[in-house]
Amino acid sequence: MVSVTAIIQARMGSTRSPGKSLRPIASLPMLEHIIIRLKQVPEIDLILLAIPEKESETPLVEFARQLPVPVFQGSEEDVLDRFIKAGESVQTEQVVRVCGDDPLIDIPLLRSLIQAHLLDKADYTLPKDPVPLGSSCEIVRLEALKKIGEQAESSIYREHVTTWFHDHPSSFRIKRVNAPDYLKDRTFRLTVDTDEDFQLMEELFKNLPHSPDSPLNLKAVMDYLIAHPETTALNIDIPQKNWREENH
Repeated sequence: MVSVTAIIQARMGSTRSPGKSLRPIASLPMLEHIIIRLKQVPEIDLILLAIPEKESETPLVEFARQLPVPVFQGSEEDVLDRFIKAGESVQTEQVVRVCGDDPLIDIPLLRSLIQAHLLDKADYTLPKDPVPLGSSCEIVRLEALKKIGEQAESSIYREHVTTWFHDHPSSFRIKRVNAPDYLKDRTFRLTVDTDEDFQLMEELFKNLPHSPDSPLNLKAVMDYLIAHPETTALNIDIPQKNWREENH
């Protein structure tokens, strides 16, 4: 049995930037940057790509086959169901929910989240502090996700996998973990949704050292962005979509 599986949620049909999952940053597809970082986390037993079951997703299937990374295909809109079935397909106990928009997940933070989650036998684990958008992941016990799957009917909860925990905190064992000092309360935008986000990533990868064995360091990223406000300004005005304000 696989204990901890990183499930990357991705699709080719992004509304703001179609095909962005495979769009290159520093000559590698964005998804490959994510996978390179996850491979640096020894607590993760398996990396799995969870994508919609549609013909348009064929490029992602082929990309995963080349690496190779296993793929699970499920519902496009019911992402909660996709995650549950993806976890069941590999008989995992714990799921690291990874957004396919985030090529700069902080490795030390992710390791501490998984370690605390397992030690505390938590249902759901996340950072205690605000950190840059795109720098973190969430850890979820698969049985807790199944419990939500049985109760959640609103499309808001089906599409946004972990929001149920935030609205029903007393029903679950929720663990909040201190973030590293270099990430705490930083408001930089490190998720990738627009051309401006790609521009910022290209600047970072061009100017900071990195390799597959030694991925870009987030402390170095923070220091660079503090020292180069013109780079930070590239995507500072991009509004992040708020799931509570979406029309369902």
